[in-house]
Amino acid sequence: MPAIARMTLFMMLAHVALGSIMPYLPVWLAETKGLSGAQIGVILASSSFGRILVGPLAAAWAEGRRDRRTPLIVFSAALAAGYLSFPFLGVFWPIALACFATGVMFQCLMPFAEAGVMRVTSGSYRWPYGRARAAASAAFVLANLGAGATIQSFGVPAVYAWFIIATLSTLACAIWLVPEPIANPVVTPLKARLAGSFSLFRQRTFLLAVVAASFIQAAHAFYYGFSSKLWLEQGFSGSQVGLLWAFGVVAEIGFFALLASRLNHFRPETLILWGGIASIIRWAAFAQTPDLGVTFLVQGLHALTFAATHMGFMRLIEAEIPMAQRATGQQLGSALIMSPTMGLASIVAGSLYDHLGSGGYWSGVILATIGLILISLLLSPRQPSLRLPVDGQDK
Repeated sequence: MPAIARMTLFMMLAHVALGSIMPYLPVWLAETKGLSGAQIGVILASSSFGRILVGPLAAAWAEGRRDRRTPLIVFSAALAAGYLSFPFLGVFWPIALACFATGVMFQCLMPFAEAGVMRVTSGSYRWPYGRARAAASAAFVLANLGAGATIQSFGVPAVYAWFIIATLSTLACAIWLVPEPIANPVVTPLKARLAGSFSLFRQRTFLLAVVAASFIQAAHAFYYGFSSKLWLEQGFSGSQVGLLWAFGVVAEIGFFALLASRLNHFRPETLILWGGIASIIRWAAFAQTPDLGVTFLVQGLHALTFAATHMGFMRLIEAEIPMAQRATGQQLGSALIMSPTMGLASIVAGSLYDHLGSGGYWSGVILATIGLILISLLLSPRQPSLRLPVDGQDK
């Protein structure tokens, strides 16, 4: 099987894990471990803060490996091992530690996976990045539906099987990836590689755009942590909750597969701006606890709140960072800017859920508004736009 197909399959399996864990881990923790909303919020936030330290170290460490598969194998193995430990944990602090470790591993794994897909699809007309990313999103949808149906048929505890099968399959595929040896691996000391990596943030336009994108993505924190619980409490069935998550990602797939390649003439800042506007509308609507039909309609805005913002962020990296440093750039941007913002939002989300219920969605409106203001500064006629490479070329 060609390298591009194997890497796409790896990305799909990682998203099967993500598609079952993201919406249903909070539900599973509440049902099987008896954790409160505030405790779940702290657990979800802890990995984001941990990544502030681990992310830069992981990026610098990966630059010194002789094979680009190594970070994917190591983080996949750690992720699977962490979830295998969950049944043996019964009190809060061991559970929190395991969730912290698996969350950090997941957040370190995904930027390397994204960079791998960008690398193998670079210059491919038949299978560009957008289609590979759409395939991964489709896998996320199938996991949403399957895990939701499992809960409806067998109860919440049964969804744990999805966590294990998905993470072990991701590890197996990581080992199966085509070797990508690096001809001249980095031999400079780790400290020097770290210093070189941080120099990426000296570009003011890049830094401000990443900060804006981080606020818009962090506006999803309450949704990621508590939308499934709120929908179940509202009376939606497990299958309906799975369909809601799936519908949002179907909209995301449509954006990546059908629109992304047609938006090359738009600046990355413009895509992030669209995400901010849609985010304000989406979270304000969800705060009103709409009925099932309206909820499905609003859920379609995921194509902009997540996908357009994510595509803008990826195109920032493509525009400003050489190919060899793109995994590092994505890892650092996510670890040092996006993770702290998402972490703080997740902590607040737990308390908001306990005290306000669906009113916690207003936190997303506030965060998206901040991101919208920041990205608007970059759309000033006096502000230089980011430099996008010509198709088929690289810096």
